[in-house]
Amino acid sequence: MDTYQITETKNCAPVFELPEPRMSGGMPLMDALQRRRSHREFLGGRISDQQLSELLWAAYGINKRIEFRGKMGMRTVPTAKNHQEVEVYVFLPSGIYLYDALENTIKLVCEGDHRASAGNQAFFSEAALSLCLVSDFSKMDTYTEDKKAFYSGIDVGYVSQNIYMYCASEGLATVACGSIDRDLLHKLLMLKDARAMLSHPVGGLEIS
Repeated sequence: MDTYQITETKNCAPVFELPEPRMSGGMPLMDALQRRRSHREFLGGRISDQQLSELLWAAYGINKRIEFRGKMGMRTVPTAKNHQEVEVYVFLPSGIYLYDALENTIKLVCEGDHRASAGNQAFFSEAALSLCLVSDFSKMDTYTEDKKAFYSGIDVGYVSQNIYMYCASEGLATVACGSIDRDLLHKLLMLKDARAMLSHPVGGLEIS
């Protein structure tokens, strides 16, 4: 994390500024769709700061800074009634971080290398990083419990597909995994009225 700029915070958890993501260019959509795959083998090495910033922006970033239904900023994915209930946690060797799309920062949640805890499969410890997609049900107070579960699942699916598309465009490996230890993740992430839904390991892709 030494390459990120640390910003001042009101509490003890450091916040790291990410590089400005590129919001144009990349692989043509039809080519990325053709290359989209689930990969379960990851090369060693790290994801660059620029790639991390663009991965997070593609997954759940702000693509238009307007206010709508009480939320500032429109996302790269839709959410039911614009609840924007999805939270993206980044598992890096240095710790677990929460993505703030409006500020383009990541905030430290838990120190230490917890990549292996992001999912139940062995390859999580081999990936450069993992993204854990969480539904914050407290942001969906207009819905019944059944509707929260239904619509949050759909919304997380949009984010997951954007992760797939960015990785396909950038030649990175990823896979969506629902087999995760939710009790462990809820403790690590200090979740209350929320649920860990999916984890995406991300790393280098071995070209055959």
